[in-house]
Amino acid sequence: MAKSQPSPKKATRQHTKQHNARLVLKTIYDAGDVSRADLARITGLTRATVSSIVSGLLDNGLVAETGYGPSLGGKPPILLNMAEDARQLICLDLGNEQFAGAVVNLRGHFEHQVSVPVNGRTAESALNLVYELVDQLMANVTAPVLGLALGSPGLVNATAGLVKQSVNLDWHDLPLQHLLQERFNCPVYIANDSHLAALAEYSFGNHNTSNLVLIKMGQGIGSGIVLNGRIFYGEGFGAGEIGHVSVVDNGDLCSCGNHGCLETVASVRAMLRQAQAIANKQPDALLAQLRPSNDLMTWETLQQACQQGDATAQQIVSQAGTLLGTAVANLVGILNVKRIVIAGNVAGLGDLFMEAVRTSMNQRVLPKLTVDTSVQYATIEENLVLLGASALILSQGLGVI
Repeated sequence: MAKSQPSPKKATRQHTKQHNARLVLKTIYDAGDVSRADLARITGLTRATVSSIVSGLLDNGLVAETGYGPSLGGKPPILLNMAEDARQLICLDLGNEQFAGAVVNLRGHFEHQVSVPVNGRTAESALNLVYELVDQLMANVTAPVLGLALGSPGLVNATAGLVKQSVNLDWHDLPLQHLLQERFNCPVYIANDSHLAALAEYSFGNHNTSNLVLIKMGQGIGSGIVLNGRIFYGEGFGAGEIGHVSVVDNGDLCSCGNHGCLETVASVRAMLRQAQAIANKQPDALLAQLRPSNDLMTWETLQQACQQGDATAQQIVSQAGTLLGTAVANLVGILNVKRIVIAGNVAGLGDLFMEAVRTSMNQRVLPKLTVDTSVQYATIEENLVLLGASALILSQGLGVI
């Protein structure tokens, strides 16, 4: 005999209860030190409903009573706040040179951090390195784990939990979410690293907007798009892959197989390659003189040369900014997002790089669209992907972000 299915009415009632519980918890998370009466007023729920939900949150330890508020003539109200150490989050950033991880509390505070060098490991070896990193983090948790989230480079199907393609790690259609859930027995969320960086800047940065584009610059270039407070993944989960859009005809071969991609001309790697070539040809140039004794160009060397007024170094940086500005203009023209932020090592280049980006953008898009468009460096300087991973868990697991 076939099992009877739950009635639509019952399912709807359960959904409403879950929605109301998340609404109350989010209000507590946002407001902090708030009374039950204020929760009812803010959420529009009845006092009885709020009281019942709060009792459940107190029982499972997510919320704590923190003291008393001012009396308005009667008994002083009891205040409530998120119990920030009641649960912990496992967050990973699978970077090109190192895999980083952190144990994070419910307020985004890092309780423990670990990083391990990649050393060129790919495929199964790179996956085992992820396992080792999570094992180290799990050994340092001091509260129940709400979930695990990670940012991976490449094309990531966040819905299916699949790394479709990560060139540097040699992962293709890797069911990473399933593998991690089976091994560590906790909810797992995965996303592209640039998408998570954008979510971090949106969730924790100094902005008052529901739409934002973050361009993440390092050895490569990627971007994350937040629309109406949610990551926009794109139908093929490749939204924001601006690093692999060709901007130079017949340019250098890119790792993706195309020629003249933005990454080949405007990334940190590209700028260092150009600086290295000039220093090799011109040993008397400032760039060459500032190089370390091993004659390998470093990012610090290029920044120092710019700061000391070296025209060649400044030209390299300005040209990269101009080419990035072309990509920014396309983003503004297509999305009309008014907040564009740039994250990564390039922040150390200051106004020289940023002005080149803005000038190029202004020259390539409808002037009316750029009047209210802000292009600036990210307000969060470190651990963007890890913070984005924590925001993803808080969003999916509790609904508070």
